[in-house]
Formats: sequence, C-alpha cells, structure tokens
Amino acid sequence: MHLILQSVANGVLIGSVYGLISVGLTLMFGVMNIVNFAQGEYLMIGMMAAYFLSKFLQLDPLTVAPLVGVVGFLFGMLSERLVIEPIIKAPQSAQIIATVGLGLVLANGVALIAGNNFLSVTTSYQSQTFNVLGLSFSASFVYAAVCALIMAIVLSLFLNKTRYGKAMRATSQNRSAVQLMGINPRWMYMLAFGIGSALTMIAGAVILPYTLTYPYIGQQFILIMFTVVVLGGLGSVRGAIIAGLVVGVIQSMSTLVLPIEIQNLPVFVVFFFALVLIPGGVLQRIRRGGQR
Repeated sequence: MHLILQSVANGVLIGSVYGLISVGLTLMFGVMNIVNFAQGEYLMIGMMAAYFLSKFLQLDPLTVAPLVGVVGFLFGMLSERLVIEPIIKAPQSAQIIATVGLGLVLANGVALIAGNNFLSVTTSYQSQTFNVLGLSFSASFVYAAVCALIMAIVLSLFLNKTRYGKAMRATSQNRSAVQLMGINPRWMYMLAFGIGSALTMIAGAVILPYTLTYPYIGQQFILIMFTVVVLGGLGSVRGAIIAGLVVGVIQSMSTLVLPIEIQNLPVFVVFFFALVLIPGGVLQRIRRGGQR
C-alpha cells in the first residue's frame, strides 16, 4: 500500500508538470484551431536556453525560468508571423507538414549549433528530499510542481481577469464576432502562440534539474503532450491540467508492474482509447454526464 501511495504522489507531481508542458499546445489550438507538431521542439529549446543561461549567469534553472519565458514569448510570436500565419487558412495537411517541418528544422538546427550531446545541470537540491506522512519526495519534483501550480494560477488570472485574456477567450469561441467588437484576431493568434510557446519553454526550464536534455528530446515528450491534450479536450486549458495529473499517475503507477523502458506504454494506450472513445475530452464527458 505504501508503494502505491508513493507512486500516486509522485505521479501527481510529475503530472502537474505534464499539464504545464501541454497547456501551451491546447491554448494554441483553442484560439487558432491549429495543432503545432513542433511543440516538443519548443520544450527542447526551453531546456537548452535554461541550460546555457544557467551556465552563463551561474544561476539555478528555476531562477532563469522567467527569462526563458520571455525568450519563448518572443520566439513564439516570431514563428507565428513567419510560419503559422501564412498557413492559418490552409488545409490541415499543409499545417501538419509546416509544423512538422518547423520541428525538424529546430531540432537539427540546435544539433548543428550546440552539438548532439546530452546536457545536464547540477543543483544544490539535486539529492534533497522531503518526507511527508512517511512518503519521500524529490526536491526537484516538488519545486517543478510548485512552479507548474504558479504558472497555472497566473494563466487562469490572465485568461479570466485581463482584457487581453478575455479577448483571447472570445476569439477562441467566435472569430467572426470579435471582429465586430474591434478585436483583431491576427493579434490574438500571435499573442496565443507567444504565450503557448512561453509556457512550454518555462516547463522546459522547470524539468531541466531532473532531466537530461539534447536536441531531439522533444520527440520523447510530444506524444505525452498529445495524450494530455486529447484526454483533456482540444482547446481546454483546465482539461489539460487535469489530464496531465491523470497521465502522470498512470505513468508512475506503470513502473510498479512494467520495466522502466516501456513505462510510457500505458500512456499511449490511454491516448488511443481517449482518441476513439472520448474525443471531446474527459472534462466534456463529465459535464455531459452531469447534465443528464
């Protein structure tokens, strides 16, 4: 029983970060109705940026996370203007090709510049643990989960309390109506892409203390992102956060019965069944059940 409780608790910590990693992807889709297949590479760039900034400034990766977020925001807006905006009304096949191509360019570009080496950082809390009610938690996971919680609160306040956040939500609901209100959807698209990129890159900085990074690590996370987004419902920020917790617990629990090499297998099984049985997401299914 203790082992199960420990796995569930670890899964919640990991899942909170999965939610942060994926919320940028679902935000982009909700506002722009486009799936960014390069989102894994955005995570990788966030990890790389945090690595080099922490080395250059002699600071902890969590300390440079806000700076990484600024880099991510600017990078996201630039890539939206150069790559996404020209294909926003193109067929989905063209959008897929463009974003997959963007991901390949980013991964291979970083490999060319920084080398195809595994990089890691050493922190003062790397071996530190917290013991609560007989359960042991790695400090790196706890700090990452706290950062994810803070970012979720900040995003919620932005979307619900600020003028730009409300305009972004309105754009996701009715693009034609917001134009009649004087809101330019193109600016909302750029803002959404910038914020989505910033969130994902901040997540990259947050997981760096306990994860090795290299130019192609984004490919390891993109399927987890899609699982979280599909399970939570495409375009649902709250759903992505909840689904991230679910995926984290499933992945953590799977290590009790499966070799670590295939710990993601249950996650991909969940992705398949979520795609087939509940394409609208768990949150939408719960709401429908409550209305019956």
